[in-house]
Amino acid sequence: MYRILKPGLAKEMIEQACKIVLEKGIATRNTTLLEKAGRNGMLAVRNGRIYPSREIFESCLGQLKNNKVPQGDSSGNHHGWPDMLINKGEDSDVVIRITDLPYQYCNHESHRIVPLTRQQVIEGTKLLHVLSESQNIRGYSCGVPQDTHACLKAIEQYLIGFRYNRNGGGTIQSIAREAEADFSRIRAIAEELEHPDQRELMLFSPSPLMLDTDDLWMCFRKDVMITRFMTGSMPMMGMTGPVNPVGIYILSLAEVLGAASILHALLPFAQAYVYPHPQAMSLQTGQMAFGTVEHARLEMMKIGIMDALGLPYYNVKDIMTSAQMPGAMAQGDKALGFFTGIMAGYRAFNLMPLSTDQVWSPVQALLDIKNLQNAWKVMEPVGAEGRAQESARLIEEVLNAKSLFAENADTLLHMHDHYDVETLHRRFFTSESWAEAGRPEELVAVEEKRKELLAEWDYRPPQEKLGKVIDLYRKLCKKCNTEPLPLE
Repeated sequence: MYRILKPGLAKEMIEQACKIVLEKGIATRNTTLLEKAGRNGMLAVRNGRIYPSREIFESCLGQLKNNKVPQGDSSGNHHGWPDMLINKGEDSDVVIRITDLPYQYCNHESHRIVPLTRQQVIEGTKLLHVLSESQNIRGYSCGVPQDTHACLKAIEQYLIGFRYNRNGGGTIQSIAREAEADFSRIRAIAEELEHPDQRELMLFSPSPLMLDTDDLWMCFRKDVMITRFMTGSMPMMGMTGPVNPVGIYILSLAEVLGAASILHALLPFAQAYVYPHPQAMSLQTGQMAFGTVEHARLEMMKIGIMDALGLPYYNVKDIMTSAQMPGAMAQGDKALGFFTGIMAGYRAFNLMPLSTDQVWSPVQALLDIKNLQNAWKVMEPVGAEGRAQESARLIEEVLNAKSLFAENADTLLHMHDHYDVETLHRRFFTSESWAEAGRPEELVAVEEKRKELLAEWDYRPPQEKLGKVIDLYRKLCKKCNTEPLPLE
């Protein structure tokens, strides 16, 4: 494990972030939040800013250190933002998750990116189911369908996961207010929730030092109970925060800790989690830049900073690229993310195929899974105890018998232990053999693998659950004057 931060630096950064929160407070444009804060003895309001008291701030810091990620369902799934975090030391093997954020589709054959359709989400979700069954890949759906009513997009994403994937449905998209109650009833049935009035909120706010997000309204509803919330921030180096990596993390820490302490005062029975997530930018466009050296360094810093906070969890490592198509840029960006992530100590990864987190590409997803598995495997320790002596005896045995290693029983028994037989690419080791095969494109073999895996799909959720969920969904579609998906 390689620690990029110098000893003691992370603790100093945290101290400076805490000082900034207490002295500068957190701004908001949410009038209800200001009113609630103004009536709370642990908070002070001045000029549109909320100042947590030292007492509530330290109480929040103490709670953060005790809040592990909840257990999840029987497969470890949470069906929402807690999937973005993972407890320290739970598994020794790599955890691979496929993102469900895309809203576009990559057709690499025609070199086009188009809005993601319901049918494409269904097909991608079936692929995720097969990968989950065969390789324990985690994920719910491959993205958000765009060819439906706006208030149904996230709900249909959830339903497609529930219908076509054994992991069930999941979404971290905001749910329209007019559909939130119906969606909660759907989730309660699908996930067998004992308390359908409970909610878990993810609140990412703009920078610098603000608590202002669309889902804040949920905090003030009297008919629901917020059981957990996560505050996050994504300031950009040199744009909405300091240009240096240390400074941008101090700001991001101040933002998430300040927001968490305010909500801790208002929602004292809810468990708080934080997600400092600063980003690099493109010097050409000012947009967030992923797959770059600057982004990789920030991600390497993050796991050490969350450890210095004393948190019992860390974030699942996002693997992103700014490439729009499978190719050299995508593979280079992903390789940088894989190896720097493993070096920093990450063991859980969230794969985002193309264009940051916008574009679903089944081909790129398969490449990412295989390449991450390869990167993890190549780092495994070599040689069990006694292997050197055992190997010396084997060499002596073959030499004495004047035989071939290729025909030795040990070779036949252990060939698959030392070679990867689940290959994705069709490799040619000479230009002549490639030419004789008709000079095939590299992605042809990956596309063939996708079709082969898709043909293995076979899943249906419990009929009673499915029937109840479909009934609620059809009523929602009627309200929205939209043709429902045929989920039977």
